[in-house]
Amino acid sequence: MTDFSPSDGSVPARLITSEGREAAVKRLTAAFAEDAIAVEEFERRVAAVYKATSSETLAALTRDLPTGATGGSSVPARAEASRAVDGSRARSRRIASVFSAIERDVAGPMPEILHVRAVMGSVELDLRDAEFPPGLTEIRVRSVMGSVEIDLPDTVRIENDGKAFMGSWVVSSRRRRGRERPADGPVVRITGRSIMASVEVGVDD
Repeated sequence: MTDFSPSDGSVPARLITSEGREAAVKRLTAAFAEDAIAVEEFERRVAAVYKATSSETLAALTRDLPTGATGGSSVPARAEASRAVDGSRARSRRIASVFSAIERDVAGPMPEILHVRAVMGSVELDLRDAEFPPGLTEIRVRSVMGSVEIDLPDTVRIENDGKAFMGSWVVSSRRRRGRERPADGPVVRITGRSIMASVEVGVDD
């Protein structure tokens, strides 16, 4: 019988299965969704998961995570807002989908900052009827193993400052023929990251 034991008598490292890698990524994703690790640390560890050559190395990448970050629970989509108390523009609003899906048509005044998060879920936002005041509106997007789609009106100008890590980040701008955007009109700055996910932002009429 062939002996595959190391010649030095040490215990051989266990090989990693595809299921083991997937479980590690899901646990890291759940920890990231719960803000247990920062985005830079999440990216570093996910890259290390796919480079790991033994299950012991894989286990070390998730050993310090909270025990509740298993990736198996279902967290409903939620929306949070910080409202203005004097009738002025709200400072921020948060729309998040974690292990779920959300579709929303948004009307009325936009906040200064809109946070959009999709973690192993999807968010579809139609902002074509939303009110964008003159000046800057920032939409901060974070998509992890999920998808985000945002439709904007063709009256806004876009500043694109997003990044993708093992995913896609696409911002396209189409406007009605013959219609010019005023130089002092509303500006929407799209920032954030797509991590093993997709983000699509479109400007249409």
